[in-house]
This record gives sequence, C-alpha cells and structure tokens, in this order.
Amino acid sequence: MTKLLWDKYQSEKEILITFANTGCEDNRTLDFVHECASRFEWPVTWLETEITSELGVGPSFRVVNYETAMRPEDMHSLNHPFHAVIKKYGIFNSVAKSCTDKLKIVPMEKYIKSVGWKKGVKLDHQTAIGIRSDEMDRVSVKAEKYGLVYPLVDWGYTKRDVAQEIKKWGFDLQIPGDHFGNCTWCWKKTHRKHMTLALQDPSVFDFPRLMEDKYKHHKPDSKASVDGVRKFFRKYKSTEDIISEAQTADFVLYEDDPWEHGKEAKYLWDEDLDVGSSCGESCEIGADDIDDD
Repeated sequence: MTKLLWDKYQSEKEILITFANTGCEDNRTLDFVHECASRFEWPVTWLETEITSELGVGPSFRVVNYETAMRPEDMHSLNHPFHAVIKKYGIFNSVAKSCTDKLKIVPMEKYIKSVGWKKGVKLDHQTAIGIRSDEMDRVSVKAEKYGLVYPLVDWGYTKRDVAQEIKKWGFDLQIPGDHFGNCTWCWKKTHRKHMTLALQDPSVFDFPRLMEDKYKHHKPDSKASVDGVRKFFRKYKSTEDIISEAQTADFVLYEDDPWEHGKEAKYLWDEDLDVGSSCGESCEIGADDIDDD
C-alpha cells in the first residue's frame, strides 16, 4: 500500500510514513521496514511510545531508528515500549484492549501534531491503513471520525494481488506463516495459533511470561483481573497455560489457508481453537475498543 501511494502521490501530496514499534514485532518486520525504506528511498519515521510515571499524563512519543529501536530481546529494559506501558497500565487482554492505543495510535497522533498536522474536528489529513479488500470486516466503523482510508480495499487488492506485487521486489517479509504474524504472541490470536507457536517456537512467549511474572498482581481491582490476577490470553489463560496445553492437548497444528496452496484443510473450524478477536487479530488504528484501564 505504501509503495502504491508513494509512487502515485509523492509529487503532489505531502506524505508522512511512520512505523510505530511496540518492541514486540518480529525482528524480521523491522528488517523489512528498513529494507523498504532503503530500496525505495522512503523517509520513514520510526516511533516508540514514551511513558511517564506521572499520574494523569498519557503516552507521548520518541523518534528512534532501525538501529536504536527496541526489540523483543530488550524486554527487561524499562525503556522497552511494551514493558513500560504494562508497568504503568497493567497487562492487556480481551477486557483491557488499549495496547494499540497506547503503543501506536497516541504516539503517532502526537508526532503528527508535533509537525503541524491537525486532528479532531479540524483534521487536515487522512491516515492510510493497509487492509486488503478480502479483509473488509476489519475496516473501522470509526473510519470517518479518525480520517482513516483503505486504499487496498478501494482498489480491490487481495492477499494474492499483494503477494504477486511483492514478488517483483526481489525481497520479502520472510515470516513463516500467518500464525507468527508481526506481533508473534499477540493475545488476539486464536488458541490453535498460540499452541502451534508454543510447539514450533516457544521463545515467542518469553515476553508475556516475563510480564505475567512481574505484573500479574498490578492493578488487581481492574475489570481485567480475575481474583486479583491479570493474564494475557483468551478465557484468562496464562502464558504457562498456553505452553502446557500445547504439550498435552490433542490438536492439529495451525496451517495457512490451504486453498492458497491447492491443498485440503487438515482440520475443521473449531469454536474453542479457532475463534480470534473481533477485529481480526489486528492492531492497526481503529482496531481497538479503547478503554481507560
């Protein structure tokens, strides 16, 4: 989407390209953003949320770059954006959903404001989101309010179209399968995806395990807690629950849509294993039901 917009409009519109890094993106995502910026000469601004311990003061932003951006292996640092957000606001889950707000939306909005672009009722720009036409159920119902546009939806681009376009580039994202995704352990994923990840690469759960060890009792009176304990995953499962169930449960590993590869599905859809989030396991602007937890 970014390449299509850049090639089409760079000579006639002012375009800001931002990447809001949560610190939990797969490292290959950071490599891909850097490669795109280098090859296509895009002026990408890398952002991370900046958290203050002062009560009543929300997140701000800091500008980083490919080299200085925090990565999953930096999880112990209080400068790690996701760690810092959880330390202040508590563990996120299907009840407390505002991780995208605090890690992506607010930092980007404050950066945009800092360079003179307006928001709210005086909005003077649009924000392009890379949802495809085969993902129209992920289009935000608040799109007009937030000034969101979906070029790939408008232009009819499907997953296959995007894959064919990127084949022309000579490089790719290199993430092995939809179940990994950019944010590998995201609590919005299905239970089948989580258990598959736990068997194939349990290290992706190092961050949520650490956060639950350190902050599971943080804000015990929150609506996101059960008996004073906060856990990340659907049905109030902990990281250890996911890993343990993966080792003992009788289930079929997740696979990408088999029709894309001319194969038959290995399993039928199961309500307990295959229910994802209402927003398609996404963390783009407009995906969260923002709360103030």
